[in-house]
Amino acid sequence: MSWAQRRRFIYIGGIVLFILLFVVLPTVIHFYEAPTCFDNKKNQTEQGVDCGGPCTLLCRSQYVPLTVLWSRFSKVDDGVYNVLAYIENPNINAEANNLDYVFKLYDKDGILLRERFGRTFVPANKIMAVFEAELSTGKQIPQRVEFFFPSQAVWLKQDNISNGLSVSQSVISREDTAPRLSAVVSNKTINQIKNIEAVAIVYNDKGNTIAFSRTIIDVIDGKGSKDINFNWPKPFPETYARTEIVLKVMK
Repeated sequence: MSWAQRRRFIYIGGIVLFILLFVVLPTVIHFYEAPTCFDNKKNQTEQGVDCGGPCTLLCRSQYVPLTVLWSRFSKVDDGVYNVLAYIENPNINAEANNLDYVFKLYDKDGILLRERFGRTFVPANKIMAVFEAELSTGKQIPQRVEFFFPSQAVWLKQDNISNGLSVSQSVISREDTAPRLSAVVSNKTINQIKNIEAVAIVYNDKGNTIAFSRTIIDVIDGKGSKDINFNWPKPFPETYARTEIVLKVMK
């Protein structure tokens, strides 16, 4: 290659390099959109459009529906009832936020007496209790309660914080007058856990529920514990055999 050819090659190469660095590259950077979990495209190793893989939102194939194991009502006073649904989330690393639910109370003829709408958080891999207090039915006596979710849950990838909590020292007192269930909730982790819902369920010797109640724990420090109490204004309608306290960390 002659000197003139080398000069021409260097000159043309410089122009090309200039165009690449100062025209093409800035244009590509300007118009390039990095893949995200909100771009309505299946990319970045997602299992579906904006779900699975690196995305928090789970695809339909990654979870199974909730199981409503049972729902019950319990008399608090004449014409006043609490209702409770006992639900299993079998998904190990999936939670759902702001899931709507409905309770309905019916009389012996199937006539709707009262309904209550609510919204709950579903923790991952957890038995949970959905509780509503003081549904008034007037002089009507309920015979059946119905519970259901009117819409599908939106499942997100998440571990269950509630697994760091435990219950001990559950004792019932004053059962002949105004029963009280006392217990201790402990935080086994080193971090604070806030906004803990505790639902107490009282069973008879046949495994049927005879009473339930709820309380909220604002915060438990890491490696700490809190005393909790559940109270009922009247004696249980039957002799109790065992109790259960279901914990849930609310969002």
